[in-house]
Amino acid sequence: MIFLETSQSLLPEDLTALQDQFNIKLPPDFKEHYLKFNGGYPEKRHFQWPDQQTTRINAFKSIKYEGFGSFEETYTDLVLLEEYLPAGILPFAVDDGGNFFCISARDEDYNNIYYCNNDDYNPENNEEHLTWLTNNFGDFLDRLV
Repeated sequence: MIFLETSQSLLPEDLTALQDQFNIKLPPDFKEHYLKFNGGYPEKRHFQWPDQQTTRINAFKSIKYEGFGSFEETYTDLVLLEEYLPAGILPFAVDDGGNFFCISARDEDYNNIYYCNNDDYNPENNEEHLTWLTNNFGDFLDRLV
């Protein structure tokens, strides 16, 4: 897998600081990816859905350093301040329409990947606009074409 226009590389302690800051536990395959590629966009930019349609990924959020949007700022805005996403759902990438790809740090669905379609948002249920994609981050990356 190749990622382009990534931000400055992270150290393991950068991810530990992020986890401590937000009281979350990042999945191991997600941490491994971010230690290799901090943000940017994949050379294979399209996520392939089960019906063979695709959604183009605009960019992955960067952690700690400047890039295609801040992971920390996005989580703070969407989860902590606006409660647009449930606690523990981490938006890590965005498509061309501003919809998010998210990973779960929650116990009940740890490491599952979701697609957050902003057009389906219901202020009375911030889970309703989440569509399950894969059981883990590695499977998500494997579905990029």
